[in-house]
Amino acid sequence: MRRTLGASALAILALTLIPQQHVAAQPVRLIFASESPAGTPNTVFFSQWANRVSEQSKGKLKIDVRDGETLANFITAYDRVSDDVVQIGWIIHALVGNRFPLSDVSGLPFLAEDNVACSAASWRLYQSGLLDSEYKDIVPIWFGCLTTNYLHWAKPPKQVDDLAGAKFRVPSKIAAQAIQLLGGTPISMTGGEMYEALQRGTVDGVVTSWAGFEPYKLAEVTTYHLEVPIAGISSMHFMSRKKFDSLPKDVQDVLKANSGEPASRSAGAYFASAAGRARAHVAESQQQAIAQLTPEQTASWKKRVAVVSENWAKERPGGDKVIDAFSKYYNDALAGH
Repeated sequence: MRRTLGASALAILALTLIPQQHVAAQPVRLIFASESPAGTPNTVFFSQWANRVSEQSKGKLKIDVRDGETLANFITAYDRVSDDVVQIGWIIHALVGNRFPLSDVSGLPFLAEDNVACSAASWRLYQSGLLDSEYKDIVPIWFGCLTTNYLHWAKPPKQVDDLAGAKFRVPSKIAAQAIQLLGGTPISMTGGEMYEALQRGTVDGVVTSWAGFEPYKLAEVTTYHLEVPIAGISSMHFMSRKKFDSLPKDVQDVLKANSGEPASRSAGAYFASAAGRARAHVAESQQQAIAQLTPEQTASWKKRVAVVSENWAKERPGGDKVIDAFSKYYNDALAGH
C-alpha cells in the first residue's frame, strides 16, 4: 500500500510540475507597433531589428511587429505604450503634447541636416542628463531623426523667395512658426491627410521630408520641391520604464545590446536611405523639379527664421544649454568623433 501511495504521489507531483515548466519556457512577448503600412520599407527595417533581437535572446524574447495604425499612431503611441497596449512604440516628439519640450531641439531650422549625425547627437544629448526630466517614465531604444523637412508644392510656385500667403501643411510648431515668418499660412494635419489635401487643393504644399514620400505616395500629387532645411523631425522608439524594469535581466540585456547610439545611427541611416530613394525617383521625372536657394537667399531665410530658435530657447528652462550641447554633439558626430 505504501508503494502504491508513493507512486501516486510522484505521479501527481509530476503532473503539477509539467505545466509550470511549460509556462516557464514561454518567451516574453513584446508587441512593436510599426505605425506603417504592411510591406513598406519601414516595416521591413523594423522587422529585421525585431527578428535579430528575438534570435539573440535564444528563445527568451519574441518581438511581434504589428503593421498599420490600428494599435497606435504618432499621436496615440505614447499612451498606448504607457497603458501596455503595445510595448514598443514610435513617436515624433513634437506631436506628444508638451512632454518633450527639449527633445525636439533637432527640429529647429538650419540646425541638423545630416541624418546619421542628427540621430547620434540626439542619443548623446539624452545620455548627457540634460533631458532627464522628460524620461522618468520611458526608456528610449533609439533616436531616429526623420531627415530634414523641405517644401513641396502641388504646382510650381510663381516665386520661392517669399511664400506670400501660400498654405502649407506643417508637422510641428517649429515648422509652423518658420512658415509664418516666411509669409506662408501653416495648416496642421497628419501625414496620412497630406495626399488628399494636395490633390484637392486644400493646401498649396507640404512641409515634410523625402522619407515621407514612399509611405504617403506624395510624388503623385507634387511637382516642385525646394530643398531648404526649414525644420527637422525628432523621433524615438521606446518602451515604458515600468514595463522594461519588469522584464527578466537577460531579456533587458539583449534589448540594451540592440539599443543606444549604434541603433540610433542605424535608424538615421535607414531613414536617410528612404529619403534618398524617394528623391531619386522624383529627380528622374521630367514632370518634377527640385530646386535649392542661392547662397544669398539662404542667408536671408536663416536671418528671417532665427527668431524661431531664439524663442524656443527662451520658452524652455535650459533651452540655450540644450541647443549648445546638441550642436556640439552633432558637429562631433559629423566629424566622425
